[in-house]
Amino acid sequence: MDAPPPPVEATPPEVAFCLELGRAFQASGIPAHRFEDALARVSRRLGLEGQFFALPTAFFASLARRDQHWTFFQRSLPGDVELERLSDLQETTDALIDGRLGAAEAAARVRAIQAAPPRWGAAMTVLCFGLGSAPAAQFFGGGWREIALTGFLGLLVGLTVVLLGRRTGSSRLVYPVSGALVGFLAVAAAWRFPHVSPQVLTVSGLIVLVPGLRLVVSMNELATGNHVSGTARLVDTCMTFLSLGFGVALGQRLASPLLERALHGQPRPLPDWTLAITLPLIAAAFVVLFRARPRDFPWILAACVLAFLGAREGSVWLGPQFGVGLGAFVLGLASNAFSRWKGRPSIVTLLPGLVVLVPGGLGFQGLGFIIQKQVIAGLDTAFQALFVAIALLTGLLLAQAALQPKTAL
Repeated sequence: MDAPPPPVEATPPEVAFCLELGRAFQASGIPAHRFEDALARVSRRLGLEGQFFALPTAFFASLARRDQHWTFFQRSLPGDVELERLSDLQETTDALIDGRLGAAEAAARVRAIQAAPPRWGAAMTVLCFGLGSAPAAQFFGGGWREIALTGFLGLLVGLTVVLLGRRTGSSRLVYPVSGALVGFLAVAAAWRFPHVSPQVLTVSGLIVLVPGLRLVVSMNELATGNHVSGTARLVDTCMTFLSLGFGVALGQRLASPLLERALHGQPRPLPDWTLAITLPLIAAAFVVLFRARPRDFPWILAACVLAFLGAREGSVWLGPQFGVGLGAFVLGLASNAFSRWKGRPSIVTLLPGLVVLVPGGLGFQGLGFIIQKQVIAGLDTAFQALFVAIALLTGLLLAQAALQPKTAL
């Protein structure tokens, strides 16, 4: 008779915890270089020699202890940005690395963090899509009409995200459906109301979905040597742009009888003092959209104000492209200082501030020109967006070199 197979050795709890923590990190959308560094530090604290290789939707883990060795491939879907969950994970990770928390207690905390229900419901999320989109119309030079109409378009986009996001396999339809909806209604609104720009309405109505932040993160990963993860994220960003652009082109095609008159609308910008109203609104919306802790509102508001004013003053001194880089440098320094002072992830303030700075709107406009067969204008705008993204990345890297955050994430 054949001998029975040897029993399969159970995975040690320390190894299982590293894998569980890695899945939690990946669901929070952490960049590859921070993901790998944090897990390497955790594995050393647990007496393991660990090497990790992160991708946007998976990671490899190689763990060893004395004469034992384990290799794993973990597949997971990227989750939405959740700043509160990320803060909780960072606090747990830092406590474990510093020896203030044992492995068993840290594992229990990670499971509790992952199982916690969302703080904000669907109705509040839809409302904040409107609040987050409306101020963007002023940033793009729109007046009160564009702000009001963009708020309505943002509500429709938020409703589309919530409804399609609940159905498995429908989440990727969010971008073309939202693009078609906003593209059609922006032209119709500009045809109906005087002094309304359909371009401002389109870009502002979709600004929350435009992946400008993913563009910056992908370039950050490429700059830090994570070429596979950065390239994959960059391709995903391009596909999102294409989906949005296709939807907008379809919506404008359906509204083509109205397009000629709609394009004549010229916005009437609001005075600068109105920013005292719009910036707090967009900061409050970001607290909900990025699922941050409510008590982080003052810090998020400060980051948005600092990013906006830094980019504006930098544009006066250095021009619009280099000015955005200066704004990113100031924002990065302030976010790293916040991380060292409060012991929190720098992304809590960095992410909302970057949304004010990212060149997503410019890139989306360039794609729109190309779809409308205005290739020269489209390529020029797209290259401007790429240059702005490089300026942003340079500013963030300089801030990182000048002041390192103290946390693991």
